[in-house]
Amino acid sequence: MFLTHRSQSDELVTRLDPAYWHPAYGEVLGRCVLPLVPMGRFIEHITYGAIVTGRRPQHVLGGIPLLGQGTLRHGGVDFEGVTRVAPGSPWDIERARVLSGDLLIARSGAGSLEKNRLVVYHSSQTALVDCFVDLVRLTGIEPDFVAAFLRTRFGWAQIHRLINGVGPANLSFNEIRSLRVPDAPEDLQREIARRHADEILPLHRRREFGPAADGIRRLVADLERRLGGE
Repeated sequence: MFLTHRSQSDELVTRLDPAYWHPAYGEVLGRCVLPLVPMGRFIEHITYGAIVTGRRPQHVLGGIPLLGQGTLRHGGVDFEGVTRVAPGSPWDIERARVLSGDLLIARSGAGSLEKNRLVVYHSSQTALVDCFVDLVRLTGIEPDFVAAFLRTRFGWAQIHRLINGVGPANLSFNEIRSLRVPDAPEDLQREIARRHADEILPLHRRREFGPAADGIRRLVADLERRLGGE
């Protein structure tokens, strides 16, 4: 159980579960050599897809891809076998339409959020997120850098801290905004984005998901070492 009291400026979270206050979380963040700022500073738009009760989306040939948690691979979105919905259907709501560069995060569940299932959308194809995926549109920071950071021990410690309570693993919008990300030099951000584009995206687009996942792990490990001052 937890209580929340947040302002727009500090996104404070007051919790009752003891694990949230374990000193190990602070120790991990304290090892990051760059200053950390709330991710909310960079969030332009945050939402999830339409909640449609009592019915399942019907697949329509040539329809709009509806991106669920299962489409979020390590290297990007996998369109293979995705449900496509009719334009103008209840699932086709403007706020849930995905743009290239949007960060997509599995909203809940031990099999998704707890496995750090998140990707950046790298396609010009019109798509929608479903109600189990958060769409986070960032401005002023490279989304691929943010995605890589959230996979490091510095990012994952914060996510684990927030979901380490009672009940299903879940992150609220305010908790996503409260995640702290590095105030990193632009050249470092661009380097991470370039490496993702050059080393990982081609593998993902060839559906070589194992090598793409290995590439993500190498990229994250390298970023983690640099953020730790090694």
